[in-house]
Amino acid sequence: MKWIERLFGKKEPFTPEIRFDELAGWLESRSKDISREVEKQVAPVYSEIEDALSEIKKSTAWLEKSQPEGRFHLKMVKVATSNRDNMVKQVRLLTENIVVPQTTDIKAVLSFYENAMQTLSVCLENMMKSYQYAKMVFLEESKEVISDVNALGRLLNQLVEPINARKKLLDAVENGEKAVQAIKEMRSAAEIERASVKEKEEKAAALKKELEEEQKAFVRLKESEEWKQYLARTEELAALENNAKKIESEINSLVLPLNKALNRLKQLSESGRYTLAPEIKEGLYQCLSDSKSCRYEFFVELEKILESDVLKMERLDKMLEQIKLVQSSFGSYKEQYQALMADIEKKKEEISKLDVVAQEKSQSDRISELQDKLESIEKELEVAKNRLVSLERALELKEREMQQAVSVIDDRMMVLF
Repeated sequence: MKWIERLFGKKEPFTPEIRFDELAGWLESRSKDISREVEKQVAPVYSEIEDALSEIKKSTAWLEKSQPEGRFHLKMVKVATSNRDNMVKQVRLLTENIVVPQTTDIKAVLSFYENAMQTLSVCLENMMKSYQYAKMVFLEESKEVISDVNALGRLLNQLVEPINARKKLLDAVENGEKAVQAIKEMRSAAEIERASVKEKEEKAAALKKELEEEQKAFVRLKESEEWKQYLARTEELAALENNAKKIESEINSLVLPLNKALNRLKQLSESGRYTLAPEIKEGLYQCLSDSKSCRYEFFVELEKILESDVLKMERLDKMLEQIKLVQSSFGSYKEQYQALMADIEKKKEEISKLDVVAQEKSQSDRISELQDKLESIEKELEVAKNRLVSLERALELKEREMQQAVSVIDDRMMVLF
């Protein structure tokens, strides 16, 4: 043998293979083969069941027509006869409800078996109660019926023996057919998910590219001469606003020492103890709330009020000195402040007219919009990838189940997925 192997080479064991797309036909063929084997064994049993039903009908007719033989108490005969009639009734229900089918396919056999066994079980349960009394008078006849009915039960069990013997194969075929359909559906779902992943990847790549281009354009804008001019003007604006704040602070510092007198005058006016002309009253409230908006004339009138001593102020001389200081400086500060505010408005108008400002806002908004879209599509992509991985794992598991089912039918057969 070893010499032959060296001469011709050792033959490797042949492993048959089958493509996945051929499985449905192969399983159907195996199913038909098993069914034909079952049908060959079932057909003769069908005939025996028909014969058994005929025997049951004969023994039932014999029981129904039998007469008591021997000496029995009348009451016993009456009870036995009544129960005999009930036995006959139950058996006739049995024979009427058990109809042997014309087809011998596995589904028809199993359906017939389940229905027949259920009918037989009900019949036996009801019949055995009556048999206990009927046999006291009709012993042989009733025993014959019971024997024939039990024989039917044995034939029914014999009917499914070929199916039970091939249960593992039948289950494998059924599981294989289900697995084929499941794999097709899972492959289709995975294909749809792959297309979704690809679409989202392409969309994410396009968004990244557009975002990079927008960011580069944004950098170029920030490095342009127009942007430098904008920055210079904003710095100029900031300097003007800072100077205006300083002047406003100087005005507030100048008027602050007068607050005691101003509040005293407001108190007298509001209580009705001192009447102010409308323009003076307006000036008083302006001076307290927004000193820079006050008119120079108000301070002249305030000096007169102080000199009249109506306010009864302590250290009146110091207050009058402060009024003189305000009168000498307020006008100049106010002019400077107003001039600065005019320059500020002019500078703001210059800046608002620069195209680069609107361009910078537009590009900044577009970059934010693209970043949001990219973040959203990347999240969707991650979810789609996870779904695909889950589907592929489930598909791999189902393919292993498919191979196991095929191996039960033919342990050499390998499925090519």
